[in-house]
Amino acid sequence: MHTVIVKYPLAEPRSREQMLAAFKAAEGQFASLPGLVRKYFAYDETAHCGHSVYLFTDKASAQAFFGPQFAETMQEKFGAEPEVFGVDTLLVIDGPEA
Repeated sequence: MHTVIVKYPLAEPRSREQMLAAFKAAEGQFASLPGLVRKYFAYDETAHCGHSVYLFTDKASAQAFFGPQFAETMQEKFGAEPEVFGVDTLLVIDGPEA
């Protein structure tokens, strides 16, 4: 497994509701993303910063998604230059609420 964490400070403040609407609009594009196990959409409204966490089956699937087009899309949608880093995921545990 491979985890990718993305942080993207917004060029202009957006409300929680605006970000939720943007996240929901993007939801469908991830439903059939090859190798994606799970994706989290998160937003720190106070800091005006979006965060995403992706869990992929393997590093190659993650690298295929996070090419130059990814940064361009983030710039277009949010006016943000994303910070992206990935790590080898050794173990995943679902809690009792999963």
